[in-house]
Amino acid sequence: MLKKFQLLSICLSFVFLGNAQKDILNKKFSPAQLKGDLEILVSDMKACHPGLYEYTSPEIFDSLANAFENGLTDSLTQDEFHVQVRKFIRVVGCGHTAAKPSAEWYKALKGKATLIPIHVFLHKGQLFVREVFDDGKDSLIGSRIISVDGVSTDKLLTELKSITGRDGVGETMVNRNIERLFQTYYMFLNGMSSDYSVKLERNDGQIVDITLEGKVPKRYITDRSYDLLDEMEAPSIKFGFIDSARKVALIDLDGFLPKGYKKIYRKAFKQMASMDSVNLILDLRGNGGGFFPNGNQLLRYLMTDRFTMDFSRSRKKSMKSKHLKLNFISRLTRFVFATIPDSDKEDPDRNYQIRYKPKKRHHFKGQVFVLTDGLTFSASGFVASKLKNSGAAVIVGEETGGGEVGFNAVLMWKLSLPNTGVRVSVPAYHVDIQPKMEDQGRGVMPTIPVQYDNIQQRMDNFDPEIEKVLQFLEVK
Repeated sequence: MLKKFQLLSICLSFVFLGNAQKDILNKKFSPAQLKGDLEILVSDMKACHPGLYEYTSPEIFDSLANAFENGLTDSLTQDEFHVQVRKFIRVVGCGHTAAKPSAEWYKALKGKATLIPIHVFLHKGQLFVREVFDDGKDSLIGSRIISVDGVSTDKLLTELKSITGRDGVGETMVNRNIERLFQTYYMFLNGMSSDYSVKLERNDGQIVDITLEGKVPKRYITDRSYDLLDEMEAPSIKFGFIDSARKVALIDLDGFLPKGYKKIYRKAFKQMASMDSVNLILDLRGNGGGFFPNGNQLLRYLMTDRFTMDFSRSRKKSMKSKHLKLNFISRLTRFVFATIPDSDKEDPDRNYQIRYKPKKRHHFKGQVFVLTDGLTFSASGFVASKLKNSGAAVIVGEETGGGEVGFNAVLMWKLSLPNTGVRVSVPAYHVDIQPKMEDQGRGVMPTIPVQYDNIQQRMDNFDPEIEKVLQFLEVK
């Protein structure tokens, strides 16, 4: 009898859990609850954000906050409110200030998502099919998307851009994230469906209407066309040579993870130092940043002069908020930062400076080419800016997503809004990469701009940045 009771209890718990998860996705929050969360969001951002008014004014920020509040007249689901939060915080011009639904929301969605089954790419302001996750539909790859569910591509792109964050005013980060996260962002804006109606213009000019069945999302993967000789590899980093003569080395960095970098840096630069006339390609495309000491460690092998990492926060004590949290490692790091002497006591902000010296052993002395795109962000944008402005490298590709002069990051507050559960990341520090430059709100501009000439190159996995570097070296 006891076993039967236990089994019944387990079954009932699964039923209740399933209903609770369903409620998370569909639960509506009253205007009063939504306004309560908005009030916390606005007050905590004003208290803690280190660059809130860098690209906007207090008057505009307050005006938008009031308009947001006045528009909250109907009940919304968590995801609907989250979309409105995204549109609001975008005005700050900080790519690290981002919103997402609660962990419970994602958990309730896991394994049940039916997203639009395509990946896309942008070319000259138009949207094209990169991949189709529907059997027998591969012939649609490369087709121009005219509309989705009756919404024109122009209108859809406007909506997608309205919820996609960026540093400053640059658009490359926005465009690349629309490509990378199209399935997720379309779901945020329009919800999920069992099928999707898409109007396309095929490569032969034929207009077709198709219906695609909703699927579990697929990760957007960018494959590189080059093969590496003498390859060394660790998580998020590869090293090798892309030519048989071993005159062109390549370090491909997808991100800066906390571990595994010093060893591979040491081995790679030792090998290059033992060779004559080696050129280096540093591939930072798609590198969203990460653990900044590993980016600075890389710079020590490439910079010829001493350099610094300068960052700051307001001297005013941040308002105590029970909704803002730092994880343990971040709290410990902030404690260590407090031991760094204030580098400018006359400044209204509390200033920190970490100094670095170039490596003497195995320092790289050849030509450096840095490949960048709109996803080169945060720590990788810092690396690209330092290398370009010191004259230590030629930048090849497109404008970085991360700001050239500065950005907000280092440590991140996690703000959980108590009513809806929407989560917002809020940076704790402002980084001055180039303290003497005026900030125009743009990323690192390439020395050699590169773009795809046509959509066929995208379909053929052509790598124009690598080709441009190899052409440059042949001419030289």
